[in-house]
Amino acid sequence: MKQKMTLGGIGPKLILMCLPYVILSLIVGHRYPEFLNIEYLDNALVKNLGLIWLITGITFWISSVIIFLHDFKIGKLITRGTFSLCRNPIYASMIIFIIPAFASIFHSGLIFSIALVLYIGFKISIHGENILLRRTFGEEYFFYENEVNELFPFPRFLFRRNDSV
Repeated sequence: MKQKMTLGGIGPKLILMCLPYVILSLIVGHRYPEFLNIEYLDNALVKNLGLIWLITGITFWISSVIIFLHDFKIGKLITRGTFSLCRNPIYASMIIFIIPAFASIFHSGLIFSIALVLYIGFKISIHGENILLRRTFGEEYFFYENEVNELFPFPRFLFRRNDSV
């Protein structure tokens, strides 16, 4: 177990784990463009929604990277901006926004499967980083972890049951 957070986090491990599938998918998609084609998504409305989703994802990614690069240098737990919506917004931007947007624009189940593989790789890889963050930031991280979703950038209070009533 590493003792210090690195700038890349789980990124290199995730890339190494998922890159063979991504390359294979791109080759198959190029060679057999109809493979896992979702024809009913081949319309202007879905493509336009995909473009909006893509712009949202790119904006979310840029914002997350800027905040991360600034706050990581300081060495504090990052909980502002996109990090207030989910604990891993850089990965969320790819898995939830950018890749699914391309899948809808190109009506491709194969492209969408890349997001699923990245999600599985993320879930396998993130555990060690969470342990390190708990050790490094203690109670501050425990509170953050309990209040903010891991990957899905939606405020938790929208889905929380009110047991006090």
